[in-house]
Amino acid sequence: MTKRILILGAGKEQIPAIEAAARKGIRTLVLDMNSKAEGAALADEFCPVSTRDIDAILKLLADRKSKIDGVMTIASDIPHCVSAVAEFLGVPHIAPEVARRCIDKFAMKEALLAAGVNIPEFAAIASVEELETFVERFGYPAVIKPVDNSGARGVLRLTRSVDLAWAFDYARQFSYSGRVEVERFIPGLQISTEGLVLDGTLHTSGFADRNYARLDDTLPYMVEDGGDIPTILDACDRQSVVAEFEKAVGALGIDWGPAKGDMVFGEDGKAYVIEIAARLSGGNFCYDKVPWSTGVDIVDILVDMAVGNSVDPRRFEPDRNLATVQRYFFPPPGRIEAIRGIERAKAIPAIRKLDLWVEPGAMVAAAENHPSRVGYVIACASTRALATAAAEAAVRMVDFVIA
Repeated sequence: MTKRILILGAGKEQIPAIEAAARKGIRTLVLDMNSKAEGAALADEFCPVSTRDIDAILKLLADRKSKIDGVMTIASDIPHCVSAVAEFLGVPHIAPEVARRCIDKFAMKEALLAAGVNIPEFAAIASVEELETFVERFGYPAVIKPVDNSGARGVLRLTRSVDLAWAFDYARQFSYSGRVEVERFIPGLQISTEGLVLDGTLHTSGFADRNYARLDDTLPYMVEDGGDIPTILDACDRQSVVAEFEKAVGALGIDWGPAKGDMVFGEDGKAYVIEIAARLSGGNFCYDKVPWSTGVDIVDILVDMAVGNSVDPRRFEPDRNLATVQRYFFPPPGRIEAIRGIERAKAIPAIRKLDLWVEPGAMVAAAENHPSRVGYVIACASTRALATAAAEAAVRMVDFVIA
């Protein structure tokens, strides 16, 4: 009997899941409030429903309950919605309380602290005075963020030059609940980890060094400029990061499916957990960079897990060791009159993918968070040095003519 999967979201980031299901002969029901989303046309069935409106989703599924075998998303920070819908359908999922904990950064930090996970000092703050007290105690730099958003929205790195009253108001406006937190900034190598929990074991397939070379240029905003596989860490230090990631995933109660870690290998030689998400990542990590580098297709495996297909753990074993490097485009603010050099950049042998989200006529603002970036390039080569050279050459080759 043909299986069916519900995929929450039909944007660019969810297309890999839709395509993976199609390759397996699994029929897709896809939801997105945007009826013009790119993945809508790829779905076997599409419905214009918000992926955050749990009541509307359950109402839609009321007469289809026995016809859906699994539910998933990619890149969208809605594990609570995935879990609620999966529980209604009786298909694999994490517990709703676990999912809710993973979308509240303060509740997450409290659980990690209680379990002895290595995390930076942190505090919930309800006023500028509380923010000032934290900074007086732990010093600069610090990071302020909304407790319930993603994609670096509302995230600021605080230094002595940043007005704390402005920073508090800025972070709060990006919070769905109006709640914010502050934490000590950990200097060191920032890392993305990602894996799937299968039969009680976390398989960490994704491990990349995040590129924050623009950190001072974008102050006080924290905008990542891509990432690099493989890591520069040696095997021992890499394992210390993975061990702390595994400890955090267990502490939060993620006992099935995806887990994503924002980690830091500090200058003090310790691995720190910044955040854990109970979802697959965006930014091409899980569906392009990890498979191209290692051969492990996390998305394909999760589709099988979601609909209850058996999964051989050997699918998590890498069958290649290539380097992938991603860089983003950061044109100066203004109106784009023309974009030149795209085809030349694509012609660089190591370039696997180049994608822009803007066209001539579009207005570009200074980058404040990850969604405000305008496009990217990904290079894949035998070594990290070769991939880096190709990606950065491609970025230089593309010229944004700004009015």
